[in-house]
Amino acid sequence: MTRFRTVIEAPFRKTPDGKRILQCHSRGDRRFSPFCCFLEAFGQTNSIENHYQRAKVFEGELHPKDWKQAKHFKKSGLKQTSWQIGPYRLPCVTNTDGNSFPLEDLGIQFYIALWHKYLLANSNLIAIATEFDDYEDPFKGKFPFCQADVIRQCVHKGIDSLRPMYAELHLLLKYGRVSPATSNR
Repeated sequence: MTRFRTVIEAPFRKTPDGKRILQCHSRGDRRFSPFCCFLEAFGQTNSIENHYQRAKVFEGELHPKDWKQAKHFKKSGLKQTSWQIGPYRLPCVTNTDGNSFPLEDLGIQFYIALWHKYLLANSNLIAIATEFDDYEDPFKGKFPFCQADVIRQCVHKGIDSLRPMYAELHLLLKYGRVSPATSNR
């Protein structure tokens, strides 16, 4: 059986009961799409999506040049072996099903850190997002904390509520220290 995603090609949709759902993807409101949100990280300006996908390291020491190549590597059956985040080569940890990463994975922490930095610089977006009842990303798949989750959390708990979610990565990047949990991976 083929499964199709329902993709809203508009900034938001209304549910039958009148709730407004912000579409956080490139076919929705692009201001909330990781493909369209640009920031500087490690001396390079790129989209959140490209920063995240380029941090992946695949079998054979392959480093994707952009998100398209990372997706191609994965579809070709290459296994991701680690993350290259700044100067650090870090292990990747899959979830119990082996089809995604848990929130504790340092690559997911990197994704959250990128969003945190972007939203601190563009806090007006949270004011816009507060006008909606919920947030969707139909492309989320098995990803543990997509952009819709980020926006939802920032609306309900504030932008800085993201900071504890990448605290382990922050310590590593700022002080060169890893927690005992990281060094035992």
